[in-house]
Amino acid sequence: MKKAFSLFYTLIFLVIMAVVGMLIMQFSASSTKHTARSFMDTRAELVLRSATEFAIMALQGHDYSSGKRINEINMTYPGFNVWIKFHYFNTDCSTAFKDCSKINTEDTNMTTLIYVTVESKNEDFHIRKIRATLQNP
Repeated sequence: MKKAFSLFYTLIFLVIMAVVGMLIMQFSASSTKHTARSFMDTRAELVLRSATEFAIMALQGHDYSSGKRINEINMTYPGFNVWIKFHYFNTDCSTAFKDCSKINTEDTNMTTLIYVTVESKNEDFHIRKIRATLQNP
């Protein structure tokens, strides 16, 4: 009888250890996935900031005396697609331009609203970040 009980306890111990091992592996996998998602989210935030600064530099370097405006910029970054759209606030906005709104003050003439959208290319970690920035000329 004593040998049968020790075999029974051994089997119960092995089953408990298998369950504990399975739980450890499951928590480890979820922790790894969370770390990867957090890393991609941080990268998307950095790309979003970088694209916003790039858009501001593009506005500051553009020659508006020709009458042409920057409407949008599309870029790719390793792992991300970036779309930048511009909307202008101007005193002499005609209806021919769909990218501007008429305002009645000279103080904010050619103020630009910049929409930056960053989207990941990785289907496992679909991340989309959007930022709107108001920039004076």
